[in-house]
Amino acid sequence: MKNIIFASDLDNTLVYSKSKISGGVCVEIYNDRKQGFMTEYTYENFRRIAENIRFIPVTTRSVEQFRRIKFPDNLIPEYVLTSNGATLLYNGEPVDEWRLICRDGNLIGLLNEVYSRYCGDPRFRICRIVDESFVYVVCADGQNSLKIADELKEKEDIAVEVTGRKIYFFPDGLNKGAAVKKLCKAISMDKLIAAGDSGMDASMLNIADIALIPADFDMRLLRTKNYLKCNENSTFSDFIVEKLLEEF
Repeated sequence: MKNIIFASDLDNTLVYSKSKISGGVCVEIYNDRKQGFMTEYTYENFRRIAENIRFIPVTTRSVEQFRRIKFPDNLIPEYVLTSNGATLLYNGEPVDEWRLICRDGNLIGLLNEVYSRYCGDPRFRICRIVDESFVYVVCADGQNSLKIADELKEKEDIAVEVTGRKIYFFPDGLNKGAAVKKLCKAISMDKLIAAGDSGMDASMLNIADIALIPADFDMRLLRTKNYLKCNENSTFSDFIVEKLLEEF
């Protein structure tokens, strides 16, 4: 059997908020509120996927946020890349030797500078530093996140990415593609399948043997021709599971 790696984003790829899907199985509770859901089809077939394919979550969530997710059958993935790849978990615990970026005084100073500029900015209702790795803000109601991000890209030396109402500020070298590429060099692999829904997943999708993308993915970001695109009438996570089941 081939050694297949499935590197996947989580939010809006495998896990959804209640507003994004009807029904579903709760896989995340925060402050006693049901917050994250998998479709029933994805949840029910997840065991088969995990038994036959090495599942590696690749998420911008912090370690704490990732740990809120309870995968089917209490699965703890062997490897997890959190904080956009800045942190590697092995069997649930951080790997101290993992170095995608150098969390030294220079980086901390840079992140603090960015945080200071936007903390208290009325355009944003949240501003946070995540795992000493990057900064993100959440736009206030009525603000155009895409327009603001375009303005900030012209002012900032640090990379600026946007998804939904969130704008991220990433130091040089911190991206999912670099993290997955580095990890895959350390573990054996015959095939890499990647799934993601946003521009922040593009670097990972572009190095995959097969990239799985939703119907509304911005095709301008995709350099690879080895992709499979979900149709508009299907839920993205169910489409992903269907394609993975075809691999074994």
